[in-house]
Amino acid sequence: MLRWAKFTVIILLAFTSLSCLSDRSNFYYEALEDIKSKNIDFAFIKLNNYLRENPDSPHASQIKFAIIEYYFQTNNYSAAIDELTKYINGYPADNNAVFAQTLLYKILSEHKEDSPLLEKLKETFFSKSIFLTFSDSKIKSYTSILGNKYKIVDYVDRIEVFKNKELLFEIKP
Repeated sequence: MLRWAKFTVIILLAFTSLSCLSDRSNFYYEALEDIKSKNIDFAFIKLNNYLRENPDSPHASQIKFAIIEYYFQTNNYSAAIDELTKYINGYPADNNAVFAQTLLYKILSEHKEDSPLLEKLKETFFSKSIFLTFSDSKIKSYTSILGNKYKIVDYVDRIEVFKNKELLFEIKP
């Protein structure tokens, strides 16, 4: 009888922990559904919850970038600057780090003209080619989980940043 009770408790604990894990991953998939339904505010909350519960998720850099986009789209520039700085420092080798750098540059150039970080970013952009290919221009693209399509075109004398096929801004030396 005691064995049966222990077995039952173990089974119940296993199902409880599995359902908790399932709930954690559901935040991510629910957020994706909210994005498809254009419920970006709810998606933002769920993505934050998912990231809090799963900080080492393979989706972490994409989610953090989506959170940055949300702050950027809602004109919460101080939070965007904070998150962009964390993203750039936390994922320096990530393929999307250059997109984070350009968004940070845009915010700083429009809202904090005297920032030393602005000059450092500009120096980074023009001290070397952003991409290692040989042509008149180099192009890099990224589609975020929020569905925004970013494109950077690196010319010799300027960098153009597009969001959803519209010129977002231009960086000149």
